Amino acid sequence: MNTHDRLYHLAKEIDARVAAIEQAAESGRTAMLTRNIPEGLGTVTVDGMGSLISVDLDPDALETQTEASLARHVLRAINEAESAAHTRRSAVIEEAEKGGLR
Repeated sequence: MNTHDRLYHLAKEIDARVAAIEQAAESGRTAMLTRNIPEGLGTVTVDGMGSLISVDLDPDALETQTEASLARHVLRAINEAESAAHTRRSAVIEEAEKGGLR
C-alpha cells in the first residue's frame, strides 16, 4: 500500500470516528432522564444535556411537606438528575472516542 492509500484509509477512519462521536453526542443530548423526588413526592425529568423538562408532583404526598422541605426535595432531585445526565452523556461520548461505537 502506498502513502496515498494509507492516508486515504486513515482519513476514512478519522471520519468514521468523528461521525460516531457526533452520533453519541446527539443521542446523549436527546435522551431523557427521570429521577424520583424523595418522600414519594413525584418525579423530575431532564433532557440529555441536563435541562429541566418537567416536575411532576403527587398531590397527595404534598400534604406531608412544608414549602421549604418540598423545595429542598425538588431542588435536590433536579440537581441529581442534571448531574446524572451529564455523567451519562460524558460516558457515551468517551466510549465513542475509544472507538467502542461503530
